[in-house]
Amino acid sequence: MPQLQVKKVVAVCFLEAAKLTLEHLGALRLELSQMGAPGPADLPRLYGDTRRLRDYLQRCVSGHQDQVELDLADADAGLLVASCRRSVEVIDRRLIEQAVPPDERSWLQKKLEVVGDWAVELAAKPLMELPLRRLSATSSEQVRALTTRLQNKVFGDVRERAKVLPPSTTNSMVQGVPTFGEEVQAMSPRGTGEFDGVFTNHTGQLPRPVAPAPIAAAPTERQIEPQLFDHVKLCDPRLRSLASVDLRSYERALAANDYRLATVLMASVLEAAVLDHVIPRRTEFGLSGTPDTWNPQELLMTALGEQATPKDRSLVYHLFAARNLLRPATQIVTPSVVTVSSFERLREFVQRALHGIGFGSVSHTLPPGSMRAADFGSSAGPGI
Repeated sequence: MPQLQVKKVVAVCFLEAAKLTLEHLGALRLELSQMGAPGPADLPRLYGDTRRLRDYLQRCVSGHQDQVELDLADADAGLLVASCRRSVEVIDRRLIEQAVPPDERSWLQKKLEVVGDWAVELAAKPLMELPLRRLSATSSEQVRALTTRLQNKVFGDVRERAKVLPPSTTNSMVQGVPTFGEEVQAMSPRGTGEFDGVFTNHTGQLPRPVAPAPIAAAPTERQIEPQLFDHVKLCDPRLRSLASVDLRSYERALAANDYRLATVLMASVLEAAVLDHVIPRRTEFGLSGTPDTWNPQELLMTALGEQATPKDRSLVYHLFAARNLLRPATQIVTPSVVTVSSFERLREFVQRALHGIGFGSVSHTLPPGSMRAADFGSSAGPGI
């Protein structure tokens, strides 16, 4: 979905809704674990998605600006709508069942109205249903009214559409939410669906603790070219030395079919190239302080300029989040896996990005359908 700009108070309401949903999902996971019940298959992934959404909203509202810009993927927007619906249900129950002071009641009613209106504004197919119990046996008037508005927004007037089946008749209460692997497949420039691997991460476009296909079962006939770019093109001698070491380790990891470590090293190499590109252009990028305080993701997207698509933003986020693959504390909570296909898609993005900021190898042939350096032109970003 396009970038969204909201007042900070609205973004705070979104954050509170995500926190509330995460708390309820965590309680459900604990209850199912104590009972020894398997629970919904999508629950671990949904919990990871919600936590990532909460962390993203927390970063967005941490500034001092009155307006907050949100860049949400369609799946994240659907999860946010579901979280807002849960928040409306909780607020409405509190207003009905608890003795609330008049001034707080007025504030809660206004908050309920704002959250409900934004849920309708962001709603799109498919409407996500959280695998959580209803807070009351019967829905209140406010909850029913919001459900009606959402269905009218998504499916059209009830008199002009087919009967909407209740969630209990579907196979999964959170079906329709794509994994990162599914998004990678959708982003294939050839549209063949050949990138069917799953790369999930701590947030992420989306962790699901599913058992990955064994490395031995990977298609060995598809050889991944080890070379990314010529590190001697880097101007800074410190970055050039670091990139040289990382590139040699990257090639050894590929030779050993260690795509997890290769992904982490590939992110390190790309960060070195981004820093080498922006350090001489500090003023143009509006940078101050030391490089360790900069955000390489945003710097890369700025450098690529208008040629960077929303799908590229998704890929760069996952690439720089790959360092969490080496953090056991993160892996035991939200297991992640890199497959040949998902790694190949990330590698193609890195090649396009390196070409876009002027470090591509002339002799290197990009995959069919990929952008070349010339595609970015001389105004691909500040300082180019």
